[in-house]
Amino acid sequence: MFRDFEISGNQLILKETGAHIPLTTDLAKEAFRIASFVGLVQGVRASRFLRGREPRARISFFPRKPRSYYAIWPVCQLADVKIVDAHEEADIHFYFEDVEFLTAPRRTPTNRPALNVGCHDIRKSVVARVFEETFGYSLTINPHDYHGPAVEKSESNGKHDGRIVDCPMVSPRHDRVYQRLIDNTFDGGDFVDIRTPIVGGRIPFVYLKRRTRSLRFSNENHRVDLVEADTMLSREEQEKIKAFARAMRLDFGGLDVLRHRDDGRIYIVDANKTDMGPPAALNGKEKFRAMRGLADAFAGFVDELLPASTRPAAHG
Repeated sequence: MFRDFEISGNQLILKETGAHIPLTTDLAKEAFRIASFVGLVQGVRASRFLRGREPRARISFFPRKPRSYYAIWPVCQLADVKIVDAHEEADIHFYFEDVEFLTAPRRTPTNRPALNVGCHDIRKSVVARVFEETFGYSLTINPHDYHGPAVEKSESNGKHDGRIVDCPMVSPRHDRVYQRLIDNTFDGGDFVDIRTPIVGGRIPFVYLKRRTRSLRFSNENHRVDLVEADTMLSREEQEKIKAFARAMRLDFGGLDVLRHRDDGRIYIVDANKTDMGPPAALNGKEKFRAMRGLADAFAGFVDELLPASTRPAAHG
């Protein structure tokens, strides 16, 4: 696992994506909490194994397996879906690769169901285009003729390099995307992201991720709440979000949804197919509840994909 990271100055860098994580005492505490959480999940899985409980299904990942700090790992353990190395032993495959863009989908190892395989382009401009096609209104602006403040950000995931710029601009950067500035405050104070998990077309819950103004475009939350989807999103909005996920071919992942205080509309600004989780600011009990909710949704999805006759054994 340690080979996945390198240290540069006071930053921990995830090699595959280039994501930067500040080296702080909070990070050390979170690493300990993650280890404790992984141990808890392994304990639950081990207890089921000792009781002779057969797996619901077997899953293989390609082109690489997820580490335990990715959300899909504890979800598989809690959903009784066994991770196997040999693709020919798997009932389901899962495309897992921390890259935003491929010119075409990866070839699947066998003709069995493969999750996320069609989700091979999650660049910011693609997310914005599919969002507009699904919702009927736009997040993207033309920085040459738009008047007012806007957000400039890179195409890549995990950079958290958004900044506010004034438009119109004479020379916008060609390696950046330009979008509406969304006022996603509820009370003029904290900025709130509605992090929306997607599991086989389901939204089991949402995370409310709260950030201060100075950390608005970062990935540092001072508070995270786990709430029912119906609390934050109307049924019509949830159906549009599910349609967006289908268009992106995202079977399992997370969406960053912002509600604009000015017009009340929601905007999807990011899609992630290799979700880490649960969020650091969530307490241990809520982390387990979140993963349990994702696992229940994933188990239902797997049961829909696989006829009972194709499963390893009757699941009890």
